[in-house]
Formats: sequence, C-alpha cells, structure tokens
Amino acid sequence: IVAGEFMPIVSHFSLTPLVDLEVVRLAIQHLTAAAGHVAVNISAASIANWTFRSELSKLLRGHAEICPRLWLEVTEYGAFRNFDAFKDICFALKGLGCHVGVEQFGQRFSEIKKITELGLDYVKIHSSLVDGIEENAGNQEFIRRFCEVVHTVGVSVIAVGVHSDAEWEMLKLLGVDAATGPAIISR
Repeated sequence: IVAGEFMPIVSHFSLTPLVDLEVVRLAIQHLTAAAGHVAVNISAASIANWTFRSELSKLLRGHAEICPRLWLEVTEYGAFRNFDAFKDICFALKGLGCHVGVEQFGQRFSEIKKITELGLDYVKIHSSLVDGIEENAGNQEFIRRFCEVVHTVGVSVIAVGVHSDAEWEMLKLLGVDAATGPAIISR
C-alpha cells in the first residue's frame, strides 16, 4: 500500500506521529538484519509533536549502532513550518549519528541561512527545479548558487527526479553531488 492511500486517513485522525515512529522502528528492524542504509521521511506533524521527538530520541539511543545507517528527512515545508522543533530534532539526531536532510527544497530560497544553521547532511532539490535543467538558465543559476552556499557548510546536494543523461550531466556541472530518478536508476 502506498502512503498516498493511507496517510490522509492517518493525518485526519492525528496519528501521524505514531505511524512515523512505527516506520522508524521498522527501519531499525530492517537495519538490524541487513546491510546498507535506510531513509525515512518524517512528517511536519511529527516534528511539531514533543512526544514524538522524545520517543524518537529514546528509541534511537537504544539502537546507537544503527544510527549511522539511518537517514531521516523532512520536507522543506515541514522544516520551516516548525523550524524551532526541527532545529532541536536535527541536533538530537545528529548527536546520535543519524544523517539528517531536507527534501523538496526550492520554494524558500530566501531562508537559506536557516538551512546552513542546522548541521544538515544533505538537501534534496525539488524536482521542479531539475526538470529540463539543461535548457533553463534561471534554474541553472539558482542551483549553482545554492550548491556554492550549502557546500561551504558541508551539506551535500541531491537532485530529485532526474529523467535524462543531459539533466544529470548539467546538474553535475552545477555542483550537485548525487541524484535520484529514472536516469539514475537505469545506470
């Protein structure tokens, strides 16, 4: 079952923090049995929930050996909507050795200074900025400058939704560190 089918119901009943915590538990269970890394998206509602943040920290402290292989990310919207709570959880998760990132970044470039304060490991650029990048001078300039700024504080940049080799080649020239999407999966 894809999240889009059940998350609206979960959200309606204010169960998002419980579901997010269970997903992290499942990720820990998987990482205990298998090699590799796992990324988990955490919702804005969970970030805003003090009990969730406390339970997540407690759960991860009990599995410290797993934390370096766990990547936790929040949407740009969720990070800025609850910025102080997100900042707190970033520092807690980073202190445990987890990787922390922001996804779907690109709508709030004016708040980039806040991003540089968080100690993030990575930022995923919104796919709307990536689509047709080899032909879009405006988005090229945006991504180039964004990469320059966040690289100065050690944040990696990941492009989402790369559909062609031409997009990936341009993104690499602009300073993007990694990518996801059909053109990358087929490699």
